[in-house]
Amino acid sequence: MSWVRVAVASSDGASVDQSLQEASRFYVYDVAPEGPRFVEQRTAPKSSVSAYSDQNSSELSFTDFLDLISDCSILLVRSFGFQAGGKLQIGWITVYEAEMQVEKAMNKFSRSPIFKNMLGVKRSQLAETGNLVRKEY
Repeated sequence: MSWVRVAVASSDGASVDQSLQEASRFYVYDVAPEGPRFVEQRTAPKSSVSAYSDQNSSELSFTDFLDLISDCSILLVRSFGFQAGGKLQIGWITVYEAEMQVEKAMNKFSRSPIFKNMLGVKRSQLAETGNLVRKEY
């Protein structure tokens, strides 16, 4: 894989402004060493109802939530809504709190060690060449 698919919980695409519980719209990006590329906006179906709330709630059910971003490895949200130390694992999706502008979050993520590790970059190769080089398996 030469990129990582990231979903951002945002009401407008400009800022990471939805918590894990209220997220119903996601902006999806492919983040590569060259930088992030916007893929698409995904919106939850209006009829989705959380298993933990009343019928009038607009919260996503857990299944709908996973179906909506099933191809993503990372989810950025404003907050979890509970104490989790900044990072949470939901199945195969790693969720991070990031209350900031989407562009800043994407650029910050594309330069992070987390992103480089996901691409299989060896620290020694990075230090020697300054380039991103994939591990050979």
